[in-house]
Amino acid sequence: MLEEAPLRLRVLIEGAPLAFVNALRRAAYTMVPVMAIDYVEFIDNNTVLYDEILAHRLGLIPLDSREAIKSYKKPEEFQESCIDSSGVPKFDEPGCFATLTLEVETGVDEVRMVYSGDLQSSDPTVKPVYPNIPIVLMAPGQRLHVRAYARLGYGKEHAKWFPVSVAAHRYLPVLEFDPKHEKANDCIECIEEFAPEVAEKLRNMKEKGRIEILEEVRSSTLLWCVKKRCGDAAKLEFDSNKLILTIESVGQLPARDILVLASDAIKRKALEMISELDELRKAYEESLAKGES
Repeated sequence: MLEEAPLRLRVLIEGAPLAFVNALRRAAYTMVPVMAIDYVEFIDNNTVLYDEILAHRLGLIPLDSREAIKSYKKPEEFQESCIDSSGVPKFDEPGCFATLTLEVETGVDEVRMVYSGDLQSSDPTVKPVYPNIPIVLMAPGQRLHVRAYARLGYGKEHAKWFPVSVAAHRYLPVLEFDPKHEKANDCIECIEEFAPEVAEKLRNMKEKGRIEILEEVRSSTLLWCVKKRCGDAAKLEFDSNKLILTIESVGQLPARDILVLASDAIKRKALEMISELDELRKAYEESLAKGES
């Protein structure tokens, strides 16, 4: 673990194929369930924004999902458990939806901004992560009354269910440096402008060698310094056996939980594939046996 905060982490992964790390990155976007508003009922709205625009904005408000992933129906179960035979959602079915209401009315001389914090949830564990997201500016004498229903979903259904704002990987940069080269000082000065921690490591080097750059450094800027200011004093390479994975949470779940759930999703998919392949193998063997008899 290179860095960990509630909403952000960076991990060094060694010996794993690029395809696996990329699958982990993609799973963080599309296979980790979080809550989001999916249905909106407008009881009253004479604000400047159409119902459809307001519904879209409400859907994009991140909702705390730490407890919801344990107590609400998983997306795989939703269609069967929470939608009736005629396609109508079962809003009162336990474990299907959290209900959030928004009821605001302005006075004759009042102008008011409505924020995400004005949403009142039937479930105290499912509420906006950030209470200060603007929804609509209301003019004097206007009224907005909305009932919204949130459910668990995956990012592959819609971007409002993305639990991450960033999930990215890159190979580990490795810098070969010769402190005795005539351009060594120029090289360090250039790198110090944007990566003082790396520059300090280079200053402490006594002999030619290599350092792994575990700090968060923009590789393109580092490469510019190497090419323009370092000459033969430095050479930048990338270790294809080591990758740095960065995950930044939108806020519905801690970044660590997202990484764990993404890896669980990949494991589940792999087991499903193995099961399907076993069925195919059995069918193939049975067909061979029948042919021999």
